[in-house]
Amino acid sequence: MPTALLINGAQPREPMAAGRLNTLLLETARSELQETHSVLTTTVADGYDAVAERRKFHDADLVIFQFPVYWFALPPSLKQYIDDVYAYGSFFGPAPHYGRGGLLGGRHYLVSTTWNAASRDFGSATTILGDRTADDVLLAFHLTQQYVGLKPLPSFAVYDVMQNPDVHGAATRLREHLRRHVIAAERSRSA
Repeated sequence: MPTALLINGAQPREPMAAGRLNTLLLETARSELQETHSVLTTTVADGYDAVAERRKFHDADLVIFQFPVYWFALPPSLKQYIDDVYAYGSFFGPAPHYGRGGLLGGRHYLVSTTWNAASRDFGSATTILGDRTADDVLLAFHLTQQYVGLKPLPSFAVYDVMQNPDVHGAATRLREHLRRHVIAAERSRSA
C-alpha cells in the first residue's frame, strides 16, 4: 500500500483567517486516501521534529501540501518547516547540474492551496496577476520540490475564500481531484 504524507501548512491569521478551511481540506484528503494509502500527517503550526519529518518524507510515495497563499507565497511557518526539514545529504546532494541532486526521486507531490483571489483574477490583464496561473505564482515552491526530486501532480486550488466561501464545494472538488489524479493514476501505473 502506498504511503501519503499530508502536510497542513496553515498559519492562522486572526481575525482574518483561522486556518479552518485548510484543516478541513487536509482532513478531506485523509478521509479520501485512507482506504488506498497509509496516511501520515503533519500540522506545521503544532510543531514538529525535523528528523522525524525527514523519515516521513522518505517513507512517503506522495506528499500533499495544504496551505493558504499569503502575499503570493507560502506561509512563513511552512517556509521555516522546509528550511528545517530539507537537509543536505537527506533531501539533496551534489550533482553535475544545478538542481539535479534531489534524493527524493520516485515520489510525487501535490499542492492544494486556498486563495483570497478569485479564479477570474488569474489570466486577466485587469488584475495584478495578469496572465499568470496559480502555479506560476507559486513557481519558487514548485522549484523547491523538484530540486529535492519530487515530481508534480496537477495542483488543486480553492479561490475567493474570504468573499465567497464554498466549504462543501471545495471538499467535494478536492475528493474528485484526488480520485482522478492520485487514486486512478496509481491504479493505472500498477496495472
